Amino acid sequence: MIAVVSDAERAAFCRELGAEATLRYGDGPLAPALTAATEGHGADLIYDPVGGALAEEAARALARNGRLLAVGFASGAWPKIATRDLVLANASLVGVYAGSHSRDELDHIHRELSKLVEAGRLRNAVTSTPAFRELPHALQQLADRKVVGKLVLVP
Repeated sequence: MIAVVSDAERAAFCRELGAEATLRYGDGPLAPALTAATEGHGADLIYDPVGGALAEEAARALARNGRLLAVGFASGAWPKIATRDLVLANASLVGVYAGSHSRDELDHIHRELSKLVEAGRLRNAVTSTPAFRELPHALQQLADRKVVGKLVLVP
């Protein structure tokens, strides 16, 4: 697994969670770096919660028959993936919307994920659990990009 991050602190966090390699966006073109990190193979699967220009560039590093999962647009923009890049790699762009699942499906997914956590095969990335009364401060921490991992408000 390769994680694309913004800084050294997030790179260390991703390695702690199991990333085999990290790339920092902004250090140069992303597609060649991803391709090089996979020894020329390209990315079989890209999980993209960011969108925008980074996702567009990452798509150019898809391996033959690779898939890009468009999960979100934290950058503020959905990616505009070039159909040509998908066709040449015989790759797929897959939209992922968790809100489309029924309550029963979500319960099933939760049970399966819980089994992976219990088996030690999956770890959450929650690093901060402020009380709900600290919401304004928590939102400011997020806005200032001071949160590494996930922030979860608690009662």
